[in-house]
Amino acid sequence: MLKMGNNNKLAFLLPFFLIFCDQLLKYMIRQNGGFYICNQGIAFGIRIPEIFFWIFLTAVFFVVASYIRKNSEYIFPLLLTLSGAFSNTIDRIFFGCVIDFIDIKVFNYPLFNLADVFIVTGVILLIIKSFKSENQNLKIKSNK
Repeated sequence: MLKMGNNNKLAFLLPFFLIFCDQLLKYMIRQNGGFYICNQGIAFGIRIPEIFFWIFLTAVFFVVASYIRKNSEYIFPLLLTLSGAFSNTIDRIFFGCVIDFIDIKVFNYPLFNLADVFIVTGVILLIIKSFKSENQNLKIKSNK
């Protein structure tokens, strides 16, 4: 798994690559007349006052950035999550909404985008890694 180090260019370049891919896909969809929606809500289209959104987002960025500095073993899932959040934030800044265009037509699941996939994947990996770390700590304590 990806680890932070002084010379780890991959850890530095990964967010730029992920954001570029998401923004490129959204640009292509908008320019080529593809189907998309302009989602002004947060997850699953839930609407909250804009000021609360920006306060929440700022807090999340600071917490995740701080966590990355202290827990480098979680770098990959955290970078995935941050990259997705940052790419969606770019949409909000430039379009006033998030461009969603992937429609899987299952159980009336809402449209989403590649950045959302990064966020969900990052969170799932964080949960898995946390459980594995917790189980390791339990095994170490029980062996003593």
